Amino acid sequence: ISSTVNSSVVTAASSINTEQSSASSTVAATALSRPGAYSVTRSDQGSQVFRVQIPLGVQPGQVFEVLCGPGNSRSVRVRCPNQSRGGNYLQLTVPPEPLTRAQMGGMAALTSATGQGGGGQVRMLSEVLQRNIEQQEVERDDNMLNNSTAPPAPPTTYMVTVPQGIRPGMQFAVDVAGQRMMVTCPAGVQAGMNLRIQTPEQQQQQSLHSSGGANSSTTSSSTSMQMFEVIVPAGVMPGQSFSLLANGQRVLVTCPPNILPGQAVRFNLPIADKSAPPIKQLEYEDIPDGWARTIRVSDMKIQWVKTKNDGDTVDTQTTTFDVKNSAYTRKLRFLEGNDPRMRTGLLELVPANQSSIDSSVQRNGKQIVSYAEIAAAHDKKKFEDKAEWFQMICRDRLRIEWNEGHMKIKIRRAHLLHDSIEAVMSLSPTDMRKIWRFEFLGEVAIDAGGLQREWFQLVTEQLFDPDMGLWLPSASNQMAMRINPASEISCPENHLIYFRFLGRVLGKAMFDGQIVAGHMVRHLYKHVLGWPITFEDLEIPDESYYNSLKSLTGMDNIADMCLDFTFLENDLGENRSVDLIENGSNIDVTNENLPLFLEVNMKYHMMERVKPQLNELLLGFFDVIPEPLLTVFDFQELELLMCGLPKIDIEDWKRHTDYRGQFERTGSDDRVVKWFWEIVTEEFDHEQRARLLQFSTGTSGVPSRGFSVLQSNDGKIRKFCIEGIKKEISLYPRSHTCFNRIDLPVYSSKNELREKLKVAIESSATGFDME
Repeated sequence: ISSTVNSSVVTAASSINTEQSSASSTVAATALSRPGAYSVTRSDQGSQVFRVQIPLGVQPGQVFEVLCGPGNSRSVRVRCPNQSRGGNYLQLTVPPEPLTRAQMGGMAALTSATGQGGGGQVRMLSEVLQRNIEQQEVERDDNMLNNSTAPPAPPTTYMVTVPQGIRPGMQFAVDVAGQRMMVTCPAGVQAGMNLRIQTPEQQQQQSLHSSGGANSSTTSSSTSMQMFEVIVPAGVMPGQSFSLLANGQRVLVTCPPNILPGQAVRFNLPIADKSAPPIKQLEYEDIPDGWARTIRVSDMKIQWVKTKNDGDTVDTQTTTFDVKNSAYTRKLRFLEGNDPRMRTGLLELVPANQSSIDSSVQRNGKQIVSYAEIAAAHDKKKFEDKAEWFQMICRDRLRIEWNEGHMKIKIRRAHLLHDSIEAVMSLSPTDMRKIWRFEFLGEVAIDAGGLQREWFQLVTEQLFDPDMGLWLPSASNQMAMRINPASEISCPENHLIYFRFLGRVLGKAMFDGQIVAGHMVRHLYKHVLGWPITFEDLEIPDESYYNSLKSLTGMDNIADMCLDFTFLENDLGENRSVDLIENGSNIDVTNENLPLFLEVNMKYHMMERVKPQLNELLLGFFDVIPEPLLTVFDFQELELLMCGLPKIDIEDWKRHTDYRGQFERTGSDDRVVKWFWEIVTEEFDHEQRARLLQFSTGTSGVPSRGFSVLQSNDGKIRKFCIEGIKKEISLYPRSHTCFNRIDLPVYSSKNELREKLKVAIESSATGFDME
């Protein structure tokens, strides 16, 4: 900014507010007064120069506002230069004026992937259906190629002679197959001896190979790759998989053909530490029993396996359902929708070890986040460190830069939900990753972050409100919400649009580091993450039904119960019988088909009864968040990331705690109880207190009126309870979330209590059984 009176100069950056807070749109004012989503981009025109007069009374350093441009349509805030005064003239050089355009085409329609419409969905167009079929065939061919167990073709080898003067460990150059390569002389090989080698391309094709002797050579990999060597465990045959820890990550290795137990295999993994040695010898570490995520070295996909302590994988591919070992994960297959802004997909439950996801984030064929970065973030111990990494990736790698385009969301407060849905459902996935600025029409507030926080709070409060008919409180915890299976009755024409919208809102909130107002039941967080769902997950949403099913496993003659393959739903007071399998009402439950009965019940309650709603919720969420980024979190951390760390009043918690069992007589005066509260109050940080609350009640949510109104699964007030038990019963604390109760062993020292309590709350997300 130059003063035409005294030639004082001030940088534009210190003098002009950018469009984010002050510049007007070139669109007519009448158009901008309507609610909706507006795309804001910079004009192609060059900078504009204006001559303006400083108002009388303005002193150096003060900010004043001037109107410039055609018809004085543009508002610019200017800081008065040091050598200028009121009445002086300034020459302003202003950046190109932003162009604001309304999103054309209105809301994008939801496309049904099942051939059925309704709930806001439309049928898939024939040409779109054909393209999806062709893409499915391509993916099927790729999967068959990747999963082929046929042995690879024998590699082509070349014989070279080690030059004179070369000793073991030294490198020498050779020309083979039309290319020059460097070879490291192996141990035990001398100058003049012949050496058999392969080209780097052939070695890359063989992700696993036998560890050879003097006549084998390994070329050095790139600086971002690390080669690991491990001995095949006893009992593992060619084609079988085994699990181990490498670089802090659990890895799934398939034994190559012609390799027997006791022989060594090598594989490459991307690593963040480029100073690692060329080959790292691995030994087996203790791997707890339970489901664990592994990286499949054959194609770098992330897969779930059930492991034993020795690293062997448990065979869960039996045809009979096992309440202890069987687990399922959701599989979401994305499909093209009728509108390019709104893709569709098919959701199903598949055996946990048959689902896989990418281990890196790609965009337009370019890698944005590598597996090595995700693995390094996964190793971070504290939730705050993981959350900070996640926000950094979203902010610096995935978010669209402000100058490349951003969004204005204009809404009326009196029509908050309607206007918000119209705006957000008109956006493309790319628009979802742009910076948003909110405006409540008729209000003068400028969004510097406060309006955005308010919008996420207000919208999610309305959507999770049970009166809306989309969500219901969990039977075991009034703070945890579950999808209403009868949401179609409450909103018959558009209930699926609400769930797609909510999925986008939840994803955008995580992307922007905002928090939402609703806590969900545990298995929904597992579905978002793609975590295994087990029979025990039935307990939290409906403990009484879970116990009734579990009791069947101990009966001698189940036919006496006169059960069939149906479930009785209650839709707004009216009962409706649902077949769990085809013709289920005519099939009796017997001891022989009991495993199938338990399996279909679990699938129905965990997904099938709300599959259309859950499908849209997940599709909306993944319109914003790339799934590989979520692999660094467990489901408890995901709840904290979405809902924020709760404000826990420890004194209120202590005042409204009951004591039973070994502590019934001594209560809060018992020394173990005193140790417990001292650890929680003085040593636990906010995250650990939130995890303790999740461990004991099933959610990190605290009732607005405090712990005095904590409810149990029967809807009655049931305060937090600490029940003292003998260590012979359980070595670790254990929880009963349906009753807000924690069983606390009578430990002999505070150190022991601290150690065992931390293990309990930090391991509860893994699903391991510590009893």
